[in-house]
Amino acid sequence: MVSTCTALWTFRKDLLDKPDIRLRASLRCIGFRDGDGARYMANPSMNIQGLDDKLYIVMSVTNVGRRKMRWIGWGGKYRTPVNGKDGFLVSPLQLPHTLDEQEHLDEWTLLDQQFVGGNVKRLHIWDVAGRNWYVSRRNMRTLQADIKKFTEVPASV
Repeated sequence: MVSTCTALWTFRKDLLDKPDIRLRASLRCIGFRDGDGARYMANPSMNIQGLDDKLYIVMSVTNVGRRKMRWIGWGGKYRTPVNGKDGFLVSPLQLPHTLDEQEHLDEWTLLDQQFVGGNVKRLHIWDVAGRNWYVSRRNMRTLQADIKKFTEVPASV
């Protein structure tokens, strides 16, 4: 009986002892704080002094697992191929980066035509072990709705 409990406990511990992340993509504006010049990101609908007029896609990653995870890149897949390619890479600013337990990191890229045109199907990141972590479909729908909302050009009168 004791050996069965020990085996079950070891099995459970091994299942939980792995990297696990929470991934979120969002549309943000970037500003710099007065004084120390620290960067902050805010929703484009907020009217905050000092925010940049440019829109950015921000990929937020939090390691909620029990193991470190080394984030090495991010990119996405197109709905219809562009120039014969079905995917794209985003030039990272702070990668590669090792995320310890409960550590968080934001990566961003300027919102460009590939996002505005609605041709981006999926966004994902990958780690050093070759595992791909995908943004949820719900999060992608929200991101695409925000892009459409904040990039609409008003009709001329």
